Amino acid sequence: MKTPDLVFRGRRLSSDRALVLAAVASLPAARDAVADGADLVSFAGAGAESLVEAARETFPGLVIGVDTADPSVAAACCEAGADLIVAREDLSEVAARYGAGYAAPSIPSAAGLPASGVVLDIGAFSTPLPDLPVLASVAGDGTPGGLARAALAASAGVAILRTKHVREMRHVAEMAASIAGTRPPAKAVRWE
Repeated sequence: MKTPDLVFRGRRLSSDRALVLAAVASLPAARDAVADGADLVSFAGAGAESLVEAARETFPGLVIGVDTADPSVAAACCEAGADLIVAREDLSEVAARYGAGYAAPSIPSAAGLPASGVVLDIGAFSTPLPDLPVLASVAGDGTPGGLARAALAASAGVAILRTKHVREMRHVAEMAASIAGTRPPAKAVRWE
């Protein structure tokens, strides 16, 4: 259940629970996500480089990602300060060139791609999990059923949960880790 050590452009992430990746579309949304407990944020699409640059200035220590299929967008975002490429196409050469972390549905063996920064993006959560750090989305992650699936994903060993519902997902990841015993409970209550 403990998250494996992941390193994205020198920023090490390690946790006693699944990490929470907030998929956001603006700097105010990134601020809200960080306030709600996001461990990473990612921006999508063309024009994301200006958001990455602004987020890097605002949150110097935060892992910032870009979600794209376009190599020029990925490169521009890495130049603006992105630490992670969540790739929809094979962008491993861009990640290797910039030393960025890399999450994708398949992991090619690109020269220079740092192994400690490679995560398999399995899309929607399903089991069994491969023997690699895994990034997963959970269908309906803001609903009770989605939160239950997120708890199962965290319990199964998913390293990163992608969400738009950060606070709820963070609570679920912490709860699952507390039940598994990799994280102490936030508050111990003895019932008499």
